[in-house]
Amino acid sequence: MNTEEKTLARLLFRSRMSSVIGMGFQNEFSKIMSLADSDFSPVKPQGNEGDWKNDGHMPTYGRYYQVYAPETYTESEAIKKLKEDFDGLALKWGQTKVYPVGIKEFYFVINDGYRVTPGAYPTTYAALAELKRKKTLQECKPFLTKDLENVLFGLADDEIFSVVGFIPNPAQIKVLKLDSVSEVVGHIINNPIIRSLTQSLTDPDFEKKIVFNNLSLTANWLRDADYRRGTVEQFFQANGSFCRQAVRDKLKAIYEAGKVLTFPSAPNQASSQDQLLAYILNQVTPKPVDPNDKRAEKELHDAALVVMAYFFEACDIFEEP
Repeated sequence: MNTEEKTLARLLFRSRMSSVIGMGFQNEFSKIMSLADSDFSPVKPQGNEGDWKNDGHMPTYGRYYQVYAPETYTESEAIKKLKEDFDGLALKWGQTKVYPVGIKEFYFVINDGYRVTPGAYPTTYAALAELKRKKTLQECKPFLTKDLENVLFGLADDEIFSVVGFIPNPAQIKVLKLDSVSEVVGHIINNPIIRSLTQSLTDPDFEKKIVFNNLSLTANWLRDADYRRGTVEQFFQANGSFCRQAVRDKLKAIYEAGKVLTFPSAPNQASSQDQLLAYILNQVTPKPVDPNDKRAEKELHDAALVVMAYFFEACDIFEEP
């Protein structure tokens, strides 16, 4: 990948990680870590035994990971969990009970996920530093979403694509299938987000709006997708005004929800608005029935971009100059 492609891939990854919690986050973590090091071994819960407080480990290095990815982050709960989990980990995996190396390093994986201000609280750092001293560990520290991002982008291009999916190539958006548009539209309608009634049906200059909203790296996505918006218009003409209004309400709600998110410093020339557009794209693109069907994945991605361009031009998402 060139610099621009890698930057766009980062935006897609950050968008994905801003919306996953719980087991969704843990699965993403395990997939990336398994790609990065063949020694990484995720641990599957075993009935009443559970996972012995171990969400993944590298036995050769004595390196253990415990994931904390709740919907609502609570600092007191986080500190309680890291202490209890380490005690449970040491009880089952410590010394030479399973592997001769024992526990040398402990990482508390926090889903700061770009949904809130990135990082860990000072009390978390202090609790882990104290644990390191007491247990004489070589390493004991938080593992944040930025660290997972760094691991991912140290991988080969095909491995990165297996996580973030294909990067949209506007030049290749040629003919959209109506069934792809239908699936995207259905996905948006069924998206459980509070509706927003704010709307504008004016027809602003497309380029002025791109500049006004400070869209840089993602501008070409919208420009090229806009040429195919006739497919979306064709779909709405065949399905009546209610369908268009329902999609507009949900898409506008996703945009309004995304505006209040705190995005970290953007890579290279990507603006925070680029990150917001990538966030919306991630929210409105359905997953193919077969997760390994890359052709279907690309068609859905392309269709979602064209639907977004359609409502971008009508000023239902992003701001009107």
